[in-house]
Amino acid sequence: MTTTIWPSIKDIERYHKKYAPNQKVFDLVYGHCQIVAEIALWCSGNLNIKIDNHLLQTAALLHDIGSYAFFNDAGQNTNSRLYPQHAILGAKILEDEGVNETINSVVATHVLLGLSKQEIIDKPWYLPELDYQPSTIEGELLCYADCFHSKHPTFNSYQTYLNGLRQNLPIQGDKFALWSKRFGIPDIDSLAYKYSQPVR
Repeated sequence: MTTTIWPSIKDIERYHKKYAPNQKVFDLVYGHCQIVAEIALWCSGNLNIKIDNHLLQTAALLHDIGSYAFFNDAGQNTNSRLYPQHAILGAKILEDEGVNETINSVVATHVLLGLSKQEIIDKPWYLPELDYQPSTIEGELLCYADCFHSKHPTFNSYQTYLNGLRQNLPIQGDKFALWSKRFGIPDIDSLAYKYSQPVR
């Protein structure tokens, strides 16, 4: 199928509802995507370079479309070992839906801050031994914004998330610290208050 569709917000919601097992899981995943989009656009505003905010918002709203395959009806992750595959599954779903390949490529590389082939081999991650690092600034912004919220649903403070990465994935921790200087650190306490969700 030729990937030419640039989905509207209504299209994006329709895709989520198509793959979500029920309303509860739709609310969990799509709500997370909306929060990540909000954070990503805030971070974009801190840069003095040209950003395609339409691409950024669209990819952020679609980035976890592949995660539904890993959740049960109660919204619990049923296979955490294989869960990193949700990004490439999501990109494949979007390709099958005819979505523009520019969006799909951003979705495919959003795990953590992007994973190199060597990181995948060394962990090991249960992913193809390929490079899954974002190639655009929009892809980097999505990765970074995604770090601040999880589908528990919980917000992650900058320091807590950084400490976890440095303890378990030091390459990712160094990248997260570096990107925070470029993109800024969002006001997580205000976002947690806005959405009535806890901060970890």
